[in-house]
Amino acid sequence: MSTRIRLGRRIGWGTTGLAAIMAVVAIGAPTASADVHTLAIYPTGQTYYVGGSYELVSTTAPTTAWVTLSDNGQCIGGMRSRPVNNVDSINLVAKLNWVPSTAGHHVLTAADSRTTKTFEVDVLAAPAGTVPAAPAQPSGCSPLERFLNSGSG
Repeated sequence: MSTRIRLGRRIGWGTTGLAAIMAVVAIGAPTASADVHTLAIYPTGQTYYVGGSYELVSTTAPTTAWVTLSDNGQCIGGMRSRPVNNVDSINLVAKLNWVPSTAGHHVLTAADSRTTKTFEVDVLAAPAGTVPAAPAQPSGCSPLERFLNSGSG
């Protein structure tokens, strides 16, 4: 046998072995999870009022690109999840300023394309003599806004 034929066979066997190893690694590797981990409201542990300003914070897996926040099923904002304080992190966050416009029971929801987390809170009418803040117009709720804002950067 010539040297070229032996070298070609060795390369062939090496390539086959490498492909087999890569297949085993790919099958055994955990799948990436695009998950919303938590949803919280800040400040916590207080009485919530119509027109008050509260921060909704959702932590997500690093692979989660877009989080939609809803109040009783109505979208109140959608955004890309980002590293905490713009520093690389294991968990990313999506934050939104929430101003409830109605009294009563509210089911707040953070969702990506795979998972949903909820947080329930009761909102009281604004105290007498106060002027409630107006809620901001929701942004990031339409498919077009999601498409335009979910890219890299």
